[in-house]
Amino acid sequence: MLRVAVLGAGAIGGVIAARMALAGHATTVVARGAHLQAIEATGLRFREGDRDILLEVATARDAAAIGDADLLFICVKAHDFEAATRALDPALLGSAIVVPVLNGLPWWYRPPGQAAPLRATDPDAVLAARFSEATMVAAVAHFAADVPEPGTVRQTAAGRLVLGALDGCGEAIAAVRDAFRGEGLEIVVATDIAREIWIKLAGNVAFNPVSALTGATMAEICANADLLAIVRRAMSECMETGTRCGITFPLSPNERIEMARAIGGSKLSMLQDIERGRPIEADAIIGAVAEIGRLKRVPTPTIDMLQALVGERALRAHSGRQT
Repeated sequence: MLRVAVLGAGAIGGVIAARMALAGHATTVVARGAHLQAIEATGLRFREGDRDILLEVATARDAAAIGDADLLFICVKAHDFEAATRALDPALLGSAIVVPVLNGLPWWYRPPGQAAPLRATDPDAVLAARFSEATMVAAVAHFAADVPEPGTVRQTAAGRLVLGALDGCGEAIAAVRDAFRGEGLEIVVATDIAREIWIKLAGNVAFNPVSALTGATMAEICANADLLAIVRRAMSECMETGTRCGITFPLSPNERIEMARAIGGSKLSMLQDIERGRPIEADAIIGAVAEIGRLKRVPTPTIDMLQALVGERALRAHSGRQT
């Protein structure tokens, strides 16, 4: 049995916490608000299809209260990452295997030939310093989940979690893979985790901002030729930028669009954040691609436009919630 901590037990983090608890590990979750209160009162409820299980997990109100752990999953939004991890005990970072599960380009990613962190993701190199001694396994989540009510997480579609070691440490990645013990989530070990991140990013950088700006689901975007033209251009710009960084993409923009069409009418995360008046992951998903485009001399006019528009849209939504 391992000691597992999940910092950010929302939709994705909550599902990971549930899988860890189901695998028999001593699991601690860090959450907030009504979600935390419900977990403290009755436990973490996990739903998947007809499955409905109430799980016993320990709770912590912030990173400082985590204590010891063998595995530390960090599943917070990219813009919350620095603040959420600020109180982590350096001793914990030095002993646990740290697994950041993030959208967009993570703070540790450097395009070829770039030594300094990207300004979009780690402008003052604070995160680079904070995690410099940590043993890390990167992760890309390819499954859908939500929080239908406080204290409950629901996996709404089957999927997989892709893992990749950042320092070539095979023992760490094997430990994370084995921790799931086949508990209902496909675990894939990638030989090139940066490629997996860029592949997911190519869809996010196009569909997410268009959804946030229009209020359309993925199915509605795929049914609108004008919106698809914008998606196609943004995706092409992202793929060209990634290609300049040595990334090979398995699908063309048109093939990615057809895949999205088959997925159907899901409401994308950036739109959900806009509707709730929350900050959006614009820097990690959009701004980082635009920054690398400038470094690699790849024009990204569509991505630049989407960044400007969605930034203003999010600002107004957030201001409206505060007034």
